[in-house]
Amino acid sequence: MKLKKHCLFCNELIPIDRDGGFDRYYGCMCAPHGYYRLRGDAYNAIQAFSYEKKRRLLPIISAYIRELDEDGERASLTLDDVEAILDAPSIPMTADQKERRLLRYVYRKSEGPGEPVSLHPLSRFYNIAYASNLQELVYLIERLRESGWVMREGAVLKLTESGWAEAAADSGGGRQKDCCVIAGNDFIGMEWSSVLLPGLEQCGYRSRLLQPSIMRKLDDGLLESLSSCKLLIIDVTDAGPEVYYAAGFAARAGVPIVWTARSDVPGQSNAHLDFIRPIPWESPEELVHLLQQRL
Repeated sequence: MKLKKHCLFCNELIPIDRDGGFDRYYGCMCAPHGYYRLRGDAYNAIQAFSYEKKRRLLPIISAYIRELDEDGERASLTLDDVEAILDAPSIPMTADQKERRLLRYVYRKSEGPGEPVSLHPLSRFYNIAYASNLQELVYLIERLRESGWVMREGAVLKLTESGWAEAAADSGGGRQKDCCVIAGNDFIGMEWSSVLLPGLEQCGYRSRLLQPSIMRKLDDGLLESLSSCKLLIIDVTDAGPEVYYAAGFAARAGVPIVWTARSDVPGQSNAHLDFIRPIPWESPEELVHLLQQRL
């Protein structure tokens, strides 16, 4: 049974475990899809901050962790990190900036105008907009509604046609889907990082590259990323059993999989390759072209 502790940033009582000099906090509203890591000696130091500093700081850190969590990343924070985040220029501070964060969140969670996005219960979602509390989140929702960008039915939001267009423009003109890319070996991962990922971005995918060293440490957070992505690309060149395990996990969640294999590597004519029929490639540039045709 895991030890339980209150999350400093959202105050939920949640399971934790030790990870070297860090504690891992699981499943609170800061990281509902996985966990975050906080240096063990930072907990008491943050608790000792003044009331005013904590009132200003804690919601921001909660939102920062949540933003990474929604992107499939796991925050790992020291006391210095926590202090630095408060003054980071990327942190939204005004109502206009927070409203934009909320608009982009709804945009990413929907496939088109009018599609419902549930924020139930609202009390566990105020950090998606860097709001300090539930009341501020409701205020931001009402601002979006009055702008004609969202429709609200209780805890369900829907983008209007104009809201969808505004969010698309605010997101750089295109809505990117999450994609996980698994390299069969580290050398291929290095090749792909500078060529394949930008090529997938042109197809509308925001890709996360998973090297073999990461795949050998499959944890709940990584499995959650695999099951929630919109596409999984797996190269089976020199792939170990953890790659096929990840593929099975994602397939069970209904994630479409595209298999690839380097054609100029000996020993790639195994029976299981005949079954999955991977896309053969010799250079990352060639593979980008083939994938762009497929996608």
